Amino acid sequence: MIWKFITFFVRKLEPEIAHQISLIALKLGLHPRLKRIEIPVKINNLHFINFLGVAAGFDKNAQVIEKIHHLNFGLTEVGTITPLPQYGNPKPRVFRLEKDQAIINRNGFNNLGMAQAIIKLKHYRKKFPVGSDFVLGINIGPNKDSNDRFKDYEILSKDLSEFADYLTINISSPNTPNLRDFHETENLEKVLTSVKNGIAESKKLELHLPIFLKISPDITENNLNLIIETANKNNIAGLIISNTTVDRYKDLHPDNLHEEGGLSGKPLFTKSTTFLALANKIIKHKKYNLYLIAAGGVLDAKSAYAKILCGAHIVQLYSSMTFVGPLIADNILKGLQQLMNRDKISSINDVRGIVDNPEAAMKIANDGIIDNFQT
Repeated sequence: MIWKFITFFVRKLEPEIAHQISLIALKLGLHPRLKRIEIPVKINNLHFINFLGVAAGFDKNAQVIEKIHHLNFGLTEVGTITPLPQYGNPKPRVFRLEKDQAIINRNGFNNLGMAQAIIKLKHYRKKFPVGSDFVLGINIGPNKDSNDRFKDYEILSKDLSEFADYLTINISSPNTPNLRDFHETENLEKVLTSVKNGIAESKKLELHLPIFLKISPDITENNLNLIIETANKNNIAGLIISNTTVDRYKDLHPDNLHEEGGLSGKPLFTKSTTFLALANKIIKHKKYNLYLIAAGGVLDAKSAYAKILCGAHIVQLYSSMTFVGPLIADNILKGLQQLMNRDKISSINDVRGIVDNPEAAMKIANDGIIDNFQT
């Protein structure tokens, strides 16, 4: 009950101030003490204690990695980290849509830069080396005013790879001008080459580092097909679907709806999950070995279950922490265990990708597999 009250109180503050207070509280150890819940998942050489993670954006500067572990997440993704410190776009730049459980942000990769992140990452890795049972992803992106964004990706990959369990290439934020141009095949090939060159120059040359692409939900189906082809051709581990959307939906309440930026939270669920299911369908049809990390609109066990049913190996969240609080992972994992027991599932691998749209997935989440697959 106390954590619900604290979450309610913090949510009354300006969003960026509330976020800073949350980070300070975690640093000070002011968080729930939870019994670890294991729902194991394996992706190539990565072993996750459970499938649920914090998406990039929450811990931009790698300050609270260990503390997030204590909240019952199986992984976290820090960043987006840029080579040089970056203030981001002018404030105010984060807006809550309380009635819709949504957020609009136009942060613009605000972070302290790679050098400061490395200090934090070195400290963390002394206690928890690469390969520990809490998986750490590092999300990278170019500086807004960079003269050579491809070089930025190479520098970041070179200097950050030794600290990462996996690397995420952010090509999809709507808040950095022209970044989404990297979805186009020629540009994407150059980005991937830059990242691979950087990894090859890393201090740990023997490192087989999984690479994920975080993509936009606002691209076309044809563009998604081309990205999947390019990812497979370049032996990328998989895709993160998806980043925020610039779409605005008619049924949203008008509060702050006029603000520019990426929309996240509950309203993104259908669009991001539709794209997830489509990507899963394409990958299965072509028999590619690509993994899917799902983000966008996960609020509870049923929405997380729906992502898995539509093809997700891993599920990430961020915006919903704002509305639910620090118990969200614990609630989702316990809820999913109940859903698995209801549906007589011993492993989430047994139901991954069995449906091809979010509506069917939510129907199963609500009613059960047996009721929806009777012959």
